[in-house]
Amino acid sequence: MKILCAGDGFGKGHIWPMWPQILENICEVDNVCQVGAGNEYIMNATIDACTKNDYDFVIVQWAESKRLDIINKNQNNLAKLILNDNVYKTKFSNINLSNKLWWLSSASQTEFIKNYHEMYITKEQHYLRSIHQIKYIELFLKSKNIKFMFISTPNLDFMHLDEHKILDFKVWAFHKKYKGMEDYAKKYPEYKVNKDPATYKQPQTKIHKQFVKDVICPRLRQDYPLMGRYFD
Repeated sequence: MKILCAGDGFGKGHIWPMWPQILENICEVDNVCQVGAGNEYIMNATIDACTKNDYDFVIVQWAESKRLDIINKNQNNLAKLILNDNVYKTKFSNINLSNKLWWLSSASQTEFIKNYHEMYITKEQHYLRSIHQIKYIELFLKSKNIKFMFISTPNLDFMHLDEHKILDFKVWAFHKKYKGMEDYAKKYPEYKVNKDPATYKQPQTKIHKQFVKDVICPRLRQDYPLMGRYFD
């Protein structure tokens, strides 16, 4: 069985094994999760992988809506601006996807990113974009007859908008309704909630393993009853 895992830094495995690496114990995994990824990048990475490869199952972990992912063609001297960002100038935030260089600006405090968020887009527009990006992948995967599930890193931040009703929540898995993995991790004392992007670390492997057992495997078993016995 081959699974595609797409998402943000809660699945990258750059600090310690996370849920995609844990799933490698029971199946073959392609992992396109990236640190700081927003939902536009996650959408494109999922489409790219599913266009090039065949998968038995896809798991997409969605990120918070406000993240901005930018295709970097050095427009307006963007490359220099990125180099001046002490947090988001690393290889983890500058990703080549299908011959396009993406900058995953995440929580960047670079002036032009701050100006974009403050002057050119509203929170409501971010939320609407996420809803439509998620819906696009839902329809894309259904059109290809690929079995899939959605999870989230944060609590879903767009549920106050009527537009969320276009989403099929039967394909989602939560520990509590509309709550994300970050919320799940807070019940573990070893997970320290730290919003400083320079020092932030995702939940530890112990938490990821329990999340796989409690949230991911029950949904996987709906399509593959034998999946997840490793965690019993």
